Amino acid sequence: MTDSQLKKLMKEPKDVWQRAIYDEYCAYVYTIAANKLSNCGTVEDIEECVADIFIDIFRSLQSEKVFSGDLKCIISTIAKRSSIDLFRRISLKNKRIVPIDELEPNLTPFHDELENSSDRKELKGILIDCVNKLGDPDSSIIINHYYYGRSSGEIASDLKMTTSSVQKRIQRARKKLKSLLFKAGVDAEW
Repeated sequence: MTDSQLKKLMKEPKDVWQRAIYDEYCAYVYTIAANKLSNCGTVEDIEECVADIFIDIFRSLQSEKVFSGDLKCIISTIAKRSSIDLFRRISLKNKRIVPIDELEPNLTPFHDELENSSDRKELKGILIDCVNKLGDPDSSIIINHYYYGRSSGEIASDLKMTTSSVQKRIQRARKKLKSLLFKAGVDAEW
């Protein structure tokens, strides 16, 4: 959803634009919350956090008479801050303060962690470049299907295509992507 589409939607009744934002960003917000809370919270904690995040998002957007700024940026900021706050509350409640002596055997050396992080960043960059090389609508279909977890039917309705054509494009795009990744030096096992 683009910012201009949101501005148009906000002229509609509150439940319409709120539902559209929820549908568009639910998986994104859930991923942020799950990443922050997976080590200390339960599934219920994550779901409650997601609900609280959307309440904060709706309040924030509703309080601004004229929406300004990048919608995804606003949503990610609210999601990260709310998730971190809940992480802190849960950690304090559970008294999850562990002495450093108990952690030491389980810690990996910092340079290994840094190297792995660097490798992951490089791999993500290569993957994004290869997905972009697929061109539209294939790159949009792949991102919606694999990153946002949307079904072929949902993608088809957004792109004004049939479900079977989206499924076929996913198959073809995967083959192209595998080839592009191989050329970039990444061995993709699918």
